[in-house]
Amino acid sequence: MTLSVGLQPDGTARLAYHAPLGSVEKHINIRSLEAWDALLDNAVRHAQGLKVQHAHLLATSCTTGWLDWIHGELWLLPDSLVRIRGGFVDTVVNSISPSAREHTATTVIGYDPTTVLEGHHTNKVIPFDSIAHASLHRGLTTSGLAVTMTDGTRHKLLWLSSEPARRVLTDRLLPVLGSRLTP
Repeated sequence: MTLSVGLQPDGTARLAYHAPLGSVEKHINIRSLEAWDALLDNAVRHAQGLKVQHAHLLATSCTTGWLDWIHGELWLLPDSLVRIRGGFVDTVVNSISPSAREHTATTVIGYDPTTVLEGHHTNKVIPFDSIAHASLHRGLTTSGLAVTMTDGTRHKLLWLSSEPARRVLTDRLLPVLGSRLTP
């Protein structure tokens, strides 16, 4: 993986992480020389753990349980599921117009599992090879996935039933998990 960094005259820094699958870009406003130094240090550190992979956005209304009211994105990667918490505005938009964001077949994303998990306590990285059992549920308004990991940890993911997550997860997880999945 290679990293290129550029600073525009308007104070916007452009970070580009280049991998064989494609490139991932970030734009950040820089307000001081100290911020520029910190950005460079963080960009190099971030590049070491960054994975650039094909991913499929399954849901934008994903929560981690009935007491978690803030929606996030649920991504299907080749080797794991990743849930990234959104914000209050995302939750309101999903409540008003649940299909506002298009779910593309696949896209190239860059993510660092450690950074995702450190970002918020409701963020999840669920590797397929660590799943002991998973169960998919379909409801009238909400569908979900309950996962028990090999170490005993449990995860619950819920999303609006209008999103394609359950169908895609059934198709993808059945061959990977076999009898460890209850569809």
